[in-house]
Amino acid sequence: MSHDLKQLTNRYNAYIHEGIPRLRRLGYNPTQFLEMVQASGDAVQATKRLLADPRHTSYGFQRLYTLGRLADSVEFAALLPWFEPLFTNAEREEARTRLILHEFRVDAELRAVTAAPPDWVKQDG
Repeated sequence: MSHDLKQLTNRYNAYIHEGIPRLRRLGYNPTQFLEMVQASGDAVQATKRLLADPRHTSYGFQRLYTLGRLADSVEFAALLPWFEPLFTNAEREEARTRLILHEFRVDAELRAVTAAPPDWVKQDG
């Protein structure tokens, strides 16, 4: 893995882990996902496993849907342009499809988030 990809993987892991306290405050503790992260080695690999699952949506995705928080899903995270190199086109398409099937406004949400990218994106870019 190149240095850039390793650094980007670290950024993705941090991004996912930073959202967990917010989810817990909403009443959702992503225990199964955290176990998957530990078993897989990192959040990128856990996300890839979820996107490859033929059931299409996990318990966590369904909980986030119920809470109206699909913007906090790994499916949405995989679509963020700064994380694009970590995922294949097929994985990103699967993520987009799942969100659209749950009436999530993917493009509008991506526009809103990318209008104010994280500081590290501005620094690296």
